Amino acid sequence: MKNVSVAVGILFFILGFFVQIMVLPEGKAEAIEMDTSLATWIWNTRDIETKSNDILQFMEEKQVTDAYLQINRSVMASSYESFIENATSKGIRVHALDGAPNWATRNGATYQANLFNWLDSYQANATENQKFSGVHLDIEPYLHSGWTNSYQKTIAFYQDRLSDGKTHAMSLGLSFGVDTPFWFDEQSYNNRYGSGNLADWIIKTADVTTLMAYRDRADGANGIVALISNEIALAEKYGKKISVGVETGQTSEASYISFFEEGEAVMTEELLKVKTAYEHSSSVEGFSIHYLDSWMALKQ
Repeated sequence: MKNVSVAVGILFFILGFFVQIMVLPEGKAEAIEMDTSLATWIWNTRDIETKSNDILQFMEEKQVTDAYLQINRSVMASSYESFIENATSKGIRVHALDGAPNWATRNGATYQANLFNWLDSYQANATENQKFSGVHLDIEPYLHSGWTNSYQKTIAFYQDRLSDGKTHAMSLGLSFGVDTPFWFDEQSYNNRYGSGNLADWIIKTADVTTLMAYRDRADGANGIVALISNEIALAEKYGKKISVGVETGQTSEASYISFFEEGEAVMTEELLKVKTAYEHSSSVEGFSIHYLDSWMALKQ
């Protein structure tokens, strides 16, 4: 018989779904059960060849609904086909993940074209249950030197990539998602796309914006709830979706960035607080856990 702790053994009904957390006698936290999205990033693409069963079992146990899978063109198409087919059978949607800071440059169009040329071919040859369900771009232009040296030009190149990415994703019948930090609502643009707030433009352009709200607590001025409030309001304005991203990996940055130190049980409690805070929002789609490897290794 499982012992349910008072702190986390509570049934929640939020955003049309309910969440239930249980702690086993040995202290192992079970998955968050939800009817909406729970996503994770898979950066080490070779893992779908070497430990596909382990990955799929973990995601099924955690009730993951969406996997952002890094595209490695040296991995055989048959490996993607097998992995996505098995993921599909478990109700997991797989999104083609790619992007790098140098995509926000003049050469970025070529880098992105390489992704979509590969994806066009793959989708054309895959069966229905082997196909990707979406495109997910992680460009992070602020990590490129142009962010400091030529801000407006770099932003324009970044907007090119998102605009072109959305168009191509639509042509393939795929959803279009973008990773952004929570502080893009403090950034402006003034270029060939006009002028305005960067977060506003991105949320309006993407189908789903995954906010990298990398904090290890929900409450407070530096907590997740406060940091994502502007983006939630923008998503509601445009009828778009937000997935709230959190970090589980070890980092040399501030200790409040990741749940690495706290573990999964604390992360679950904090995410429930975020859900409660935005229970009346139609735009909070769910959570994205960064990233699969560190999540699998996260202490309970």
